[in-house]
Amino acid sequence: MRRAACISRGLKTTITKEELPRAVRGMVDRIGQTERKHQFIVAQARKVAESYGYDPINTPILEYSSVFERTLGADSDVVGKELYKFLDSSQYWMTMRPEGTAAVNRAIISNDLEARMPQRLFYTGPMFRHERPQKGRLRQFEQFGIESLGSMHPAADVECIQMGWEFLNQLNVDGKLEVQLNTLGDIESRAAYKRVLKAYFSKHLGELSETSRQRVGTNTLRVLDSKSEADQDIITNAPAFLEHMSTDAIRHFDFVRNSLESLRIPYSLNNKLVRGLDYYQHTVWEITSSSALLGRSQGTVLAGGRYDGLSKILGGSKTIPGVGWGAGIERLALLLDNRKLPTYTPAIPVLIIPESVDGSDTGRTRTVPDSLYAYAMQVAANVRTFYSHGSYVFNPPSVLNHQQLSRQLSSVLKSDPTPAQVIIIGNDEMSNGTAVVLTAKYIPEAMKVTIKDWKAVAGWKWDLPDDDVCGICRVPFDACCPSCKIPGDDCPLIWGECSHVFHMHCLLKWLSAENSQQQCPMDRRPWVTAS
Repeated sequence: MRRAACISRGLKTTITKEELPRAVRGMVDRIGQTERKHQFIVAQARKVAESYGYDPINTPILEYSSVFERTLGADSDVVGKELYKFLDSSQYWMTMRPEGTAAVNRAIISNDLEARMPQRLFYTGPMFRHERPQKGRLRQFEQFGIESLGSMHPAADVECIQMGWEFLNQLNVDGKLEVQLNTLGDIESRAAYKRVLKAYFSKHLGELSETSRQRVGTNTLRVLDSKSEADQDIITNAPAFLEHMSTDAIRHFDFVRNSLESLRIPYSLNNKLVRGLDYYQHTVWEITSSSALLGRSQGTVLAGGRYDGLSKILGGSKTIPGVGWGAGIERLALLLDNRKLPTYTPAIPVLIIPESVDGSDTGRTRTVPDSLYAYAMQVAANVRTFYSHGSYVFNPPSVLNHQQLSRQLSSVLKSDPTPAQVIIIGNDEMSNGTAVVLTAKYIPEAMKVTIKDWKAVAGWKWDLPDDDVCGICRVPFDACCPSCKIPGDDCPLIWGECSHVFHMHCLLKWLSAENSQQQCPMDRRPWVTAS
């Protein structure tokens, strides 16, 4: 069994592998390319939202529990089973937000924005639900959402669907996309339908699954959303909602359907689609993907609906009509091929290495003097001033304790990313105000170049000149260097304080000539000497 040593209160103890710190179940770390993919998805969503005139909003992760318990419904799965809820030291019940719509509407009321309609808002951030983790479903998940507040017209529903459709198609996710569409009607229509539906399911209680039997008495519409095989035949033969809709509700839904057809957005009617939250009415929809990457039970990538009574449920003074959608970033990331992401070019830094010196009579232990570290950091700061990719001092003890500089450089070459240039500083360089500059790909002694005034390092021009040719051989930088025969971009370059650029091998050859007088080959200014 693996054991790790730790120091606690001056006592040495051991912990088992199972006791080592780890992420909470259903919550993951995103590192490197995974996080870049998430950022790319959010950036695309934000771009689309802003093109529709939406503004950003950011609400707290923690809300009073009543914000969600009032709006989501006491009988919903989210409130009944999935909330991360606790009693704080002030004896208030707090909940980590499970979704964004209720929080946004709470923010409208809290900030006295009820009279300033319409509001078009988008948000992104972590949500929390204590459910069984599986592919595309986490306990902490990132969500992007939009809320259009202030319009009762079904055109707002259509625009939201259109925006979500446009976003997913621009993202170019895997699988065939389709809008699953349904209506929950207005309050009167839904109340009438619930009575009819409850009477129907009550006749089949003995045939329904246990969960559905419970829902018949608490939230009858949720029976339609059952995934149990035992319920499917009964659900299929249930009364249709369209038969119990009011004239206004039918007119609202017809407008949505006709508009989607005009926009050529494919949809299919799904009378089982009821959404799991109590505040929805009229139009509800999900956009699904046929991709096998999501697994058999996770086809939904974006979902939304209308919620005209939510503000009053929260205690607002006005009834604010609203419609919006949310999309889980983790699920979208599963559908996004890395090859479709923008090419990522990692920053290639300049690496400053303070040379270690003997720290004992035997020479087996090597250290870096504090004064040399300070000088190295000063050089690094000057390089950062002029080089956008930055610079830093290389200081892992495991490398600095190597007895030979060559071993330090060998370790540098294995780092990721490999630095563009390496600057070596020892006690002699610190005393003389010099620095040794190397191109990381070519480390041999013959290629070292010393810059007398170390400030020249900070004066390098890191972009190639307009003519893109070596100042000595006049050969383009993307061609083979005649002095070293190394092809193309692999040929190391040197930038002078005078802004001229040379192949390193051409410059070394020039500096070795007796008539060079350590001057720039182009304007004869003294600036660099060969070591």
